[in-house]
Amino acid sequence: MKFVAVKYPETKLLTAFLQRAGNSLDSFRYFKSRELKCLENHLYTTLLVDDEGTPVAYGHLDQENGITWLGIAVAQENTGRGFGKQMMEQLLEVARQKQVDHIRLSVDNINTAAIALYTGLGFRLLEKKETISFYRYDVKKQLLVLVSTLAFMGKPIDEIISISVAADYALEFSSGLPYHEKMEDYFITAPVQRFAHNYFPAPEIPFVLNLASRNETIRQQSIQHCIRGIELSAKVKAPFFSAHAGFCIDPSPAELGNELVKTTGIDRNENWRLFINSVNQVLDHTKHTGVDFLIENNVLAKMNLYADSTNPLLCADAKEMQALIAQIDNPRLGILLDTAHLKVSSGSLGFSLVDAMSEIKPFVRCIHHSDNNGERDTNESLKADYWFLPLMPQYADIVHVLEVKKQSVEQVNFQLNLLKKHSHAN
Repeated sequence: MKFVAVKYPETKLLTAFLQRAGNSLDSFRYFKSRELKCLENHLYTTLLVDDEGTPVAYGHLDQENGITWLGIAVAQENTGRGFGKQMMEQLLEVARQKQVDHIRLSVDNINTAAIALYTGLGFRLLEKKETISFYRYDVKKQLLVLVSTLAFMGKPIDEIISISVAADYALEFSSGLPYHEKMEDYFITAPVQRFAHNYFPAPEIPFVLNLASRNETIRQQSIQHCIRGIELSAKVKAPFFSAHAGFCIDPSPAELGNELVKTTGIDRNENWRLFINSVNQVLDHTKHTGVDFLIENNVLAKMNLYADSTNPLLCADAKEMQALIAQIDNPRLGILLDTAHLKVSSGSLGFSLVDAMSEIKPFVRCIHHSDNNGERDTNESLKADYWFLPLMPQYADIVHVLEVKKQSVEQVNFQLNLLKKHSHAN
């Protein structure tokens, strides 16, 4: 595959593409009202051509009245093979090189596949009309911070999505959402950039996800849940799905966030073996998706540390997170670092927060942000003295999630601005 630039009047290859585009031209109507001579006004025009010289996708950046419009089309017989995403990434890169400030595009509201592609790449809804919507993408790289649905805990999902559209939030569909028979549909069709995390979509019968469980029923249920999460993430072009690390015990849903019932006979080596096996199974069964799988560090409160110093939770410290990455050695595996979890665990296990961050930095692909008193994970708001703020410039190129509980839009905006302000080196 290669990109071939198109310039008027050399339009033979473009004409060949339009002749074979088929039904794709029903949604890409750009040339129905324009002569090919319009290419003279384009900032950039290109075709994606296969090894046999056949054009499979078209794309352009067209400047009109000070606005740069993006347009793409994939030949009907070549759809579903990732060519649309390749074309989008090429056009966005050219826009960066040409120092374009922002891009707009229009899309039919019924074209859900295209909308999923655009929102997955970071396009934000600008205006929705009866049959068509307009989206905008800010080309100059900005810190990507999603807002966890936990921030709107207690509100129905349609209201959460409406708030996010109005406030221009990207969303992490997370553990705070209850079971809803149409929750997957809400996720797939939401007109915002969105990722899935951990217990999303919530099962009808609650269970504790445990990829390290010695109970084979729980372990297999956990594996299948993660596989489903990755498949859903692929449908909206999200780069990863994330889930927390395994436990050496099997707590009940009511125990999470509280003191766990202590059990005897813990064999951390066996739980670790099962955990590695489970993660490998998830990665193997989803390799066709190209979606990464991120493991979130567990939170160990002092009340859950055994009298003999046994830690019943896996990956609460940097050492085990490093071991996980090293033993599995799969480029699709990474770490979702929860700063609040790390703060509590550092107090329980006696390690340095800054040292831990230094050790796992190469593997961190997403960060969850909230705060607490260092004793237990409470998803409190970020303030000016939030311990992670000085480290933000080192992680400006990865995804961030504001994972605070029950917030107003004003509170969310304050914290988003706090993170973005500190993402730039002084």
